[in-house]
Amino acid sequence: MLIDFMGYSADCLLSGKVELTAPSLSDMLNDTPIVHLTNVVLEDLVDARRITAATYTLHRDELYAVRQTGPAGSRLRPAGTVPRRMQAQIGPYNVLGRLNGVPGSMPMIGLDSRGPMLPLADATIAYVVGGILEVRDAARMLINRDLLSWVRAADLEPEPEDAGVALGRMYGVSG
Repeated sequence: MLIDFMGYSADCLLSGKVELTAPSLSDMLNDTPIVHLTNVVLEDLVDARRITAATYTLHRDELYAVRQTGPAGSRLRPAGTVPRRMQAQIGPYNVLGRLNGVPGSMPMIGLDSRGPMLPLADATIAYVVGGILEVRDAARMLINRDLLSWVRAADLEPEPEDAGVALGRMYGVSG
């Protein structure tokens, strides 16, 4: 099955078509490190210049994020999990979304036990292209766990006392 592909790399956006060789795009990207695209448009993040190519091959390690299209697959919402809001910085991209986790656990625990491409629901990705801030929503997005600069739970607020203690330590004040 040929599906639309929208990927985010270190220096460009990639759009085109990909032949789905697994039940879902997340399954395919987690199982296969090489992606073969057709009818490709690459858009440079710096100057928004576009280049087209009939075919393009890239390695999963070059993908910071991918808008998931096609069938959802079985890994999007495993049984017994709950969606938790999280925020991540992946190269030039800031991503917000819902990551499924075990009820009662911290949402970021166990990230390293999952596949390299983490599925998010209700995602928003923000980045600058050609000097203009772009913010895009996606029902489903995959982010590359191995390229994360940082990740945090977006729905947990620090306790006011914790923030004060942290600030005191930062400025050398004990309390």
